[in-house]
Amino acid sequence: FSTERPTLFRERHGWCPYSERVWLTLELGNIDYDTIRIDNTGHAPRPSYFSGQTPQLRWPDGKIQSESMDLVYELDRRYGCNLQSENTQVRQVVSKFRDIFPSARPSSRAAYLFQYNGEPLWKSTFETTLQQTNELLAKAKDGPFFCGNSLTAADIAWAPFLERYRYQLPCLHLGLEPDNSAVYPNLAGWYKAMDMQVPAYACRIKGDASSWRKV
Repeated sequence: FSTERPTLFRERHGWCPYSERVWLTLELGNIDYDTIRIDNTGHAPRPSYFSGQTPQLRWPDGKIQSESMDLVYELDRRYGCNLQSENTQVRQVVSKFRDIFPSARPSSRAAYLFQYNGEPLWKSTFETTLQQTNELLAKAKDGPFFCGNSLTAADIAWAPFLERYRYQLPCLHLGLEPDNSAVYPNLAGWYKAMDMQVPAYACRIKGDASSWRKV
């Protein structure tokens, strides 16, 4: 392991949304880092030195840290990623994620989509989630991001899950399109901003639409 740069342990296929948060932060901060991909499916052996869940970071001093948003905040503190991690509004918007996204069966490939019995969540449940997200974005009057006209840690917290919803919700319910500007104008604007203004995300991190539909 390097003693000069952090090492990211992330899920090998790019399915884990929590790994994506940390991966995106490293790329946005233009941080020199190493990556070790971990199999979370149980079908392949893991390195003997790794235990627990992804993501994890091994810092240059050898210490291991987990929990995705804790890692986002610490990367911002150490490397100056300009994500406003200590801003009260940013922290509040991050915490809103748990209030707005529905309770669902855990899944990295299909996050917050299915009930514990395997059935999809109701269309009305998703519509409520999307509408509340749209309203939260509307509070950032300078938009198009969650806390104004620049990307912050709040956007990183939400991005992996909204990314998956964008392509997977239309597969579950007819007419359910998160990027429909006529129904969710602020959310559609956020998607556009992430695609057009955040090249580290759009060109490097963002999952392929066809792949998200397949999984």
